[in-house]
Amino acid sequence: MTGMAEWVKKIEENAKGLFAEAEQELTALEGADTVDLTADDSDDGAETVTSDDAREQVSD
Repeated sequence: MTGMAEWVKKIEENAKGLFAEAEQELTALEGADTVDLTADDSDDGAETVTSDDAREQVSD
């Protein structure tokens, strides 16, 4: 029975670590306006328009 308790503890520790990593990622993403999952990582000089830029263009 001791082996099972140790296994459960390891699983709980791993889960806590995963939750901590997920919280860090979500915190980092909260500051981002949008995430374009289809965008290339290439720097071709194209201007990126954020939602703040779009609001300014609409209000002008």
